[in-house]
Amino acid sequence: MQPNLITTEPPPSDSTAQLELLVARQRRNDTIQSLVVAVIVIVLIGAVLWLIAILPRLNDADTIVTYQPVTPPEENPVEKPDMANAVKPKPSSSSSSMARVIAASVEAPVAVPMPEESNPTVPFGTDDDFAAGFGSGDGDGDGGGGSSFFGTPRKGRRVVYVVDYSESMMSDAEGGGTRMDALKKELTRSVRALKQGMNFNVIFFSQTAWTIETDGPNQANNGWNGLNETPPVPWYPASDHIKKVFEEKIGEMKPGLGTVWYSPLKMALSMSPPPEIIYLLSDGEPSDLNDVLNRIDGMNPTGVPIDTFAMEEPGEEARAMSEMAKETGGRFTMIYKGRAYSGMGAEKYTTGEFDE
Repeated sequence: MQPNLITTEPPPSDSTAQLELLVARQRRNDTIQSLVVAVIVIVLIGAVLWLIAILPRLNDADTIVTYQPVTPPEENPVEKPDMANAVKPKPSSSSSSMARVIAASVEAPVAVPMPEESNPTVPFGTDDDFAAGFGSGDGDGDGGGGSSFFGTPRKGRRVVYVVDYSESMMSDAEGGGTRMDALKKELTRSVRALKQGMNFNVIFFSQTAWTIETDGPNQANNGWNGLNETPPVPWYPASDHIKKVFEEKIGEMKPGLGTVWYSPLKMALSMSPPPEIIYLLSDGEPSDLNDVLNRIDGMNPTGVPIDTFAMEEPGEEARAMSEMAKETGGRFTMIYKGRAYSGMGAEKYTTGEFDE
């Protein structure tokens, strides 16, 4: 029996040609589809760009309109005392930080309302004595950082309180308590009102200057006397925990003897980064006043305004505080008989021409 032989024969030539024709046709169809898709994408992108370019021109710009409402009549007006009587006007300080008004004779396309400034001759205070305390707000409320101290608001995120803890601050205050009681109450309130994101510190002074880090219990004896290297003063974040620590330290701190300004101001102005707000409170003329006034420009190269507060001592003592404020472009506040006066109402207490 002969075996069967199986062979594989190549396909006929017409079948191979037909297969190649199908492959070529498929490639041509794919190419056409790709071109069509590319054209559609380009057209869509062009349409989107055209819409972006043309749509803003089709909308009319909104017109900004400002107005000033009619001020309603005050109900039951309270007659305010004229605090500017018998006050001799003084020329403005060249370093004053008050903004100047710029007037234009050309009508502007957009009207901007200007805020009104309160009368500086009206005394500040929520009551007639220290027992009620000063202030009731929580900073300047602008969301960008700020503080207030005895009715003086300031914007900024770094504030340092330079406060007199000398023995004279233990003197009696109008309405009960002592000057120190009034200071501690307002200082605690101001620190509590500092917003998150702010930084602060408190520098105490009498014959020396010290902070809460200074060894106690009599920190005034261990403070810096202005000689040798200036001790560093750190910034503390205004967190609830840190505020609580300062509240306790403010309450338990002991007073010292004498009054000097160089050491506490030098410490404050040497802080890094420099403070944006400095509050200086004292009830007496410092023994180194002339020296500090002569050196303040060199101590304060960044031009930080120093707001000063004279505590219950009109006359020469108040004049010293006023001169420091003018020298640095700060604001002067007179705290007298339990109330805080600013502007011309405060300046009259530096001349001796005031009613007891």
